[in-house]
Amino acid sequence: MVAGIAWQEIGGQWAGWTTASTRSGSDGGWLPWTPENLPIDRLASPPDETSFGPIAIQVRRGAEVLGYDPENLTEGQRDTIEAALQDPGQNIFIASEYLKTLKEESGFANAPAEEMTREQRQELAARYNGRPYWQNDQTQAYGRGFDRNLDDARGAIK
Repeated sequence: MVAGIAWQEIGGQWAGWTTASTRSGSDGGWLPWTPENLPIDRLASPPDETSFGPIAIQVRRGAEVLGYDPENLTEGQRDTIEAALQDPGQNIFIASEYLKTLKEESGFANAPAEEMTREQRQELAARYNGRPYWQNDQTQAYGRGFDRNLDDARGAIK
């Protein structure tokens, strides 16, 4: 699951630091836009919805995994989470723990990972991408893309 999510997230994703830096520049008056009016949706989204790291994961999801209250993060906590998400080892740990949480919320929580069905893996990928909106068309497409690329992801880690 982790390899498949990593494969899915790396393809075509902006680095979180690019988004954060652009947002910071607009906030500081260095760019002609305010953060709310940045020209690209991802840049204009709230900072805690910015994804960081090799397995792109949002700051707010990282906060949940690391035991912080995502609704009340201090700047110091946010900086700590962003740094953790940008470290490959910590990023993999956080993404793995997040997947574990999502699996526990599913109807197949007790299924051993190696015995999950194709549909269950697709659902878990969609949950990763869209929690709590994992059933919408965009997140379902993410789950199908995960499934299509799973063999390539498995081959990449051999």
